[in-house]
Amino acid sequence: MPPASRGAPGRAPGERSFAWGSPAVGATRRGPSLRVGVISLGCPKNLVDTEVMLGLLRQAGFSVVTEAEQAEVLLVNTCCFIGRAREESAEALAEAASLRRAGRAQALICAGCWPQMEAAQVRARFPEVDALIGPGDVPGIVSVVEQALAGRGSDRPLSPPSAYLYDHTAPRLRATPPWSAYLKIAEGCDHHCRFCVIPRLRGRYRSRSLESVLLEARQMAASGVREINLIAQDTTAYGRDLGGPDIGDLLSRLAEIEGLRWIRLLYAFPTRVTPRLVEVMASHRAICQYIDLPFQHADRALLRRMGRLGDGESYLKLIARLRGCLPDIAIRSTFLVGYPGEDDQAFGRLMEFLQAAQLDRAGAFCFSAEPGTRAAEMPAQVPAEVAEARYHQLMASQQGISLRRNQGWVGRQIEALIESRGSSAREWVGRSFRDAPEIDGSVIISSGRPLEPGRFVTVLVTAAQPYDLVARHPP
Repeated sequence: MPPASRGAPGRAPGERSFAWGSPAVGATRRGPSLRVGVISLGCPKNLVDTEVMLGLLRQAGFSVVTEAEQAEVLLVNTCCFIGRAREESAEALAEAASLRRAGRAQALICAGCWPQMEAAQVRARFPEVDALIGPGDVPGIVSVVEQALAGRGSDRPLSPPSAYLYDHTAPRLRATPPWSAYLKIAEGCDHHCRFCVIPRLRGRYRSRSLESVLLEARQMAASGVREINLIAQDTTAYGRDLGGPDIGDLLSRLAEIEGLRWIRLLYAFPTRVTPRLVEVMASHRAICQYIDLPFQHADRALLRRMGRLGDGESYLKLIARLRGCLPDIAIRSTFLVGYPGEDDQAFGRLMEFLQAAQLDRAGAFCFSAEPGTRAAEMPAQVPAEVAEARYHQLMASQQGISLRRNQGWVGRQIEALIESRGSSAREWVGRSFRDAPEIDGSVIISSGRPLEPGRFVTVLVTAAQPYDLVARHPP
């Protein structure tokens, strides 16, 4: 899903993409190897799949290039969570297809959720595609590419979506900066949200073993990673299918790994945030006081129509409990507007909840009637223009709330992870523990001396903006 923390129209919360110019360019060409160009769309979970495929291809002797025109093999990893994500995937495929038609590339592979969901439609729309693969086909990417180059492509995903769960032995060519990484702890989903196609595309929920996750985390720390962002469709469900260690146990063990400075929890399910999980978060300095809780709505009746538990009242109690134990915690959420049956009263209750909750971060997206979901067939569909107006109203309200939350940091010191130079010689851009990569804000830092990307520095916050903090690094 595309980044929506800043309320950009048409971008769904949590989604990111990287194009042909991705920083995943550590590979060099070896001998007569073929060059691979990649575009990855969708959430960080999809990004990890892309990183594994790139790692497998590099291991097999392929090289990775940053310019599409230089690539002999084009790989597009798609997203189709909502209609606009599908449109973005189509645009990327159209770009790649034009290069394939022109003979600049020898093979075009379409991967990810879209071919898993609509293989025939993708094939009909983009006949230039040589092979279609789904999430279950990730480990076979080398064979798929080799067969496509030999003229023996595939018309549909080859393996069921639940056939694959990556582990610490999978090679990854990370597309993130060297000091930050995503760590996928599980795959699939067992929830039955009536608007979502993910269980159909990714299969049942399946956790990685505790040992595998810890081994990969140690590998990351040894390679210089200082920030790990835990991801899954529901991180709080970790371990339940194995009958063993849960997310609290995993966080406690990760916090013991030397070298890890920040461990961040994304995609937590609101009704599964237990008192013990909160206690674990409060007990370890390395665990960021940050949590991503996709509430989706606050109106109880509408949440039940969505197939979700909880309501505004229980969510407010959870927020109070979190802030009671973790006073500085940054709470992020996502909301779905325009869901079938959302009348003015239900939307009003959502807006009242937003004011009561005073969330640090929030994104929203408009309901998309996805084929095969129960919500697509429900009565009382909300007109698109009404949903769009509610989206903008919610995001405008949240902008004011985010500004007030940020203003509470003015005059305080905060630790920032430096990521890049700013717009002037004395300006640097970093993130605080309150800012997840790509989806949240930044800390804009003035400094009289150079600051090294990948390093942590303590800065004094001097001003606040709706999404960013402004700070000064002491001389």
